[in-house]
Amino acid sequence: MQKICVILASIFLLAGCAGPYNTQKGAAIGAGSGALLGQIIGRNTQSTLIGAGIGTLIGAIAGNAVDQSRQAAREAARRNRRVVYHDNHGGRVEAIPHKVNPRTRCRKVTTRVWEKGKLVKETVEEHCEGKKTTQTY
Repeated sequence: MQKICVILASIFLLAGCAGPYNTQKGAAIGAGSGALLGQIIGRNTQSTLIGAGIGTLIGAIAGNAVDQSRQAAREAARRNRRVVYHDNHGGRVEAIPHKVNPRTRCRKVTTRVWEKGKLVKETVEEHCEGKKTTQTY
């Protein structure tokens, strides 16, 4: 039980120190979770290492998808034009900017994530030229 507590504490510590990118955070959380599951299932060092490796890969892939989506939205807001990122597996991220609110100087951006030709996620984010300091305008 003590090993599990140490591993869980390490997962949260690594995720907090991983930096601003979701790819790094996902890899850190995946590594810790995979190591924990590998140890529980196999009860040996080899299983722990295999679990950590698989968890790192899965976590990094998931985090990278979030990073690409956010990057596309920022780029679309900055350039005021549609931005599309493609991958080698039939996936794409599309960001569509809307008009700037002249009072707030903020722009909403619709981001769509496609996998194998199917829409799997759609979000709307607000991007501002400066930092918002309050919820109201």
